[in-house]
Amino acid sequence: MEEYEDAYGCTDDSSLLCVADGATESSFSEIWAQVLTRQFTTEPPHFPPDGPTMEKWLQPLQREWHANINWERLPWYAEEKARMGAFAAVLGVRFLPAQVQEDNSIVSKMFFMFKKAEVIRHKWQAFAFGDCNLFHIRGNSLILSFPMQKAAEFNSRPALLGSNPERNKGIWNQIKVMEGEYNDQDLFIMASDAIAKWFLDRHEAGGKPWTTLLTLKDDTDFATFVADLREKQQIRNDDTTIIMARWNDTPPASPP
Repeated sequence: MEEYEDAYGCTDDSSLLCVADGATESSFSEIWAQVLTRQFTTEPPHFPPDGPTMEKWLQPLQREWHANINWERLPWYAEEKARMGAFAAVLGVRFLPAQVQEDNSIVSKMFFMFKKAEVIRHKWQAFAFGDCNLFHIRGNSLILSFPMQKAAEFNSRPALLGSNPERNKGIWNQIKVMEGEYNDQDLFIMASDAIAKWFLDRHEAGGKPWTTLLTLKDDTDFATFVADLREKQQIRNDDTTIIMARWNDTPPASPP
């Protein structure tokens, strides 16, 4: 069985979603990706995360990764490589509880002179480090791609979070953050880099790739679909992971 080095996680109410892509070139990156996704869906970093926030958030995860390796059984050359640490790209999205705000628009003031009009807003927040990507679809149109906006932006050297603190020095300016609002029936797709690049390639060619993804009913369908893309050389031979979430009228009721 081929080794799977991506990881994903979500809470029961889908208010926290995370995808991580472990770097094949590093040692035990599948463990690192799993630790990152589990922690984000348990206790995400404060938003918007900065360098000190991320360093503090990562410290217990880095210790956990180190403790999960049987160092005594590693040959010297494997141990030397492992001491450099594991690396992963990560994308986390948080859907906030509904927020009631006063509507201060001119129309509202004209028709609600004696009562403040209220607007219910549903907000989301995301942070990304590397090339896992978020797509926000509304009304069968792509309204946001984050952090990569074009297929040409994907390359072989994305920003990556390391399990070795020494390897994370000078990288915090590469944290990407985004926030927005979502409506009833909005679709969100989170994808690791290989399938995300395919998505943008198709969209830039005038297609609506989310319609294809929505036809996949289970893991078997997805595996067959990815194998076909690889055979046609439309996608890199790499781990592929997606999470799809469509909101109806019951968004998260309380903060996770």
